[in-house]
Amino acid sequence: MRKKHTDAKMPTSPNHRREEEEINIKPEPPPPPPPPNPNPNQMELPEDIVADILKRLPAKSLVRFRCVCKPWCSLITSPNFVRTHLKLNRSQFQSDLGTSTRIILSRYCDTLLSMVSENNNVVETVELDFALVRNLPYYVKGHSDGLLCLVINDGFGGMAVIYNPSIQEYRKLPSPCNFRSTREVLGLGFDASIDDYKVVRVPSNYCRLKCPGYQPQVEVLELKTNCWRKIPDEDTPPFFIEHIFQATEVNGGLYWLAEDHDASRCVILRFDLAEEKFKVVLPPPDESCKSISWIGAMKDWLCVVHTRRLSDVHVWATKDDKNWTKIITTSRFPRIPGRDPFLDSFRYMPLCYTEKGAVLMSVRGERFVTFDTRDNTFEHVDIRGAQHWLQETVYCESLVSPGGGGNPTESAVALGSDVGVAEGEQDEDQTAVGDSTSSNSLRQLLVGLKREVHNLLVCSVGHRNINDDN
Repeated sequence: MRKKHTDAKMPTSPNHRREEEEINIKPEPPPPPPPPNPNPNQMELPEDIVADILKRLPAKSLVRFRCVCKPWCSLITSPNFVRTHLKLNRSQFQSDLGTSTRIILSRYCDTLLSMVSENNNVVETVELDFALVRNLPYYVKGHSDGLLCLVINDGFGGMAVIYNPSIQEYRKLPSPCNFRSTREVLGLGFDASIDDYKVVRVPSNYCRLKCPGYQPQVEVLELKTNCWRKIPDEDTPPFFIEHIFQATEVNGGLYWLAEDHDASRCVILRFDLAEEKFKVVLPPPDESCKSISWIGAMKDWLCVVHTRRLSDVHVWATKDDKNWTKIITTSRFPRIPGRDPFLDSFRYMPLCYTEKGAVLMSVRGERFVTFDTRDNTFEHVDIRGAQHWLQETVYCESLVSPGGGGNPTESAVALGSDVGVAEGEQDEDQTAVGDSTSSNSLRQLLVGLKREVHNLLVCSVGHRNINDDN
């Protein structure tokens, strides 16, 4: 009888079982190679080099870069960086409209306009999102280091405001006694002796004529202390100033064109910001009964326009309030269709220099021209986006806060507007780029922004090294 065959497995030894297990184990795959560097030239820069390059960027760009990362936010908002950035911008101020120099146009009951570029005598304007002045009368009374001093007629006695359009922050000031809104005369300047900005209230010619019982007096407010104080009556000058005139700050003083009623003439009045004393500055030599129609600043020079109607224009400049130098003289006014150019001879005001070295001049609230001092010629400037305006304000772009010594400020931007700065950026949870609550789109935006800025820094360092080698 045939036995049934069965497939029986032979017992295996422990050593043989381990050999089979080792044969069946698959080796671990090698780790993936690191992702390729999208920028092979990318490198980490020392903090001092980053700071040195960032300080050369425009203020509006630095405002956006505060939300790139915490270290950049801390650096850009630090007092030392703000001072360093301001010092560099001061050195370039009024040398070229495309650098740190900005011009704002004030319009009656309308928003402020900023002139953003100048190319081939064509200037573009953009509307500043400063909701506080919308549909209200206002005047720019003065400016210093990028801070503008405005008085706004809000229908409740008026309010004085310090506003920095570069960082879009403002601060309301307390009103002095018997404050008369936009009819007041104010000035703003920096007092280096106390490292603070001062707002100065001086006698108003409009209030003298229209306000019964008006008592002229001079008051000073320091931004850090945020309170008004009256200077002694014996230091109050016997002159009155038109409320439409802006104060001119240069070389530690504020200047106004004031009216001397006793002599029926205009005088140049100076207020020393450190000593808080007034003095009268003697005008340029007058050889042919010319009158002063305007005062202002060009770089660190006090300038006046000396003119005789229907004749010519002379621009004089001084640094010490004593020695005057004639920097412009002309009688060749540009021809405007339908207008007699000589009728506007007393309306020309120099503002700043252009990239080509010409002088940009305003013809009061109607148009701009450039004047080439080399060949004594004018060229018309096309202002796009603006028709009529009340004032031109030339200011230096800066990161200086209107808060002064820690006083609170407010955002000048209307709700719902996008200014490129993360709301509540002082909150650590919102400033952290890698925070888990941040959206992917925001992270991608910030990473892309940081990459572009990094490329700019690398290029700038290379450019600086080339210049050093030369």
